[in-house]
Amino acid sequence: MNCRSEWNQINYKNNVQMRIAAHCAQVLAGVKPSNSVTLGREDTTVFIQALTGTGIQRRLIYDGVKRCVWLLYRENELEHYLMIREHQEFMKSCGYNSVRLSDTFSVLCKNFRQYKNGERGFPHELGLILGYPLCDVEGFIRHQGRGCLFSGYWKVYGNAEDTRKLFEVYDLVKYQIMKQVQNNKTLAQITASYPNYGILKSSRNICCPCCFNVTGN
Repeated sequence: MNCRSEWNQINYKNNVQMRIAAHCAQVLAGVKPSNSVTLGREDTTVFIQALTGTGIQRRLIYDGVKRCVWLLYRENELEHYLMIREHQEFMKSCGYNSVRLSDTFSVLCKNFRQYKNGERGFPHELGLILGYPLCDVEGFIRHQGRGCLFSGYWKVYGNAEDTRKLFEVYDLVKYQIMKQVQNNKTLAQITASYPNYGILKSSRNICCPCCFNVTGN
């Protein structure tokens, strides 16, 4: 099954729950520590209601005049991922001196706001906070976004074979969750239908789809 061609046929532009599913399926399914989604300010109430009962945390990263950037995350998994020694060293090099998520988010929000105001460059540490492998975040910075091995959910600079398999998992859960929303299931019902896979706790955050029996009902 070609998941991408299937989900492209689903209309989600005017449905907040479907937009959450399209952009944040991986964190909803538990195969990624976090995702981000941009929504209109007028969607905030519906957005918060949609997440009720999912166990997914939210953080407002940027509050624009018309649009808001939200981070959806699983607290334990994201904390563990950022606590990996190499990740701590990278975050410290970006000006993050505390390992607490609340402090990390405060610095990220400040950096993102300054970026949107034209006061600094893009905060590439957001990639690590989104669970991207460190080698790909550093590769993107080093090569200024050019010369990647391939691109999908992010630009890949190392471990291409494993990352392709990971992207297949991401594609599958995105298709499954969008179809369930299309069938009028709530996000709380959907997250409850996925076993607790957990996020692979490694320095590269690479997992293989054979590690999962991703069947979301």
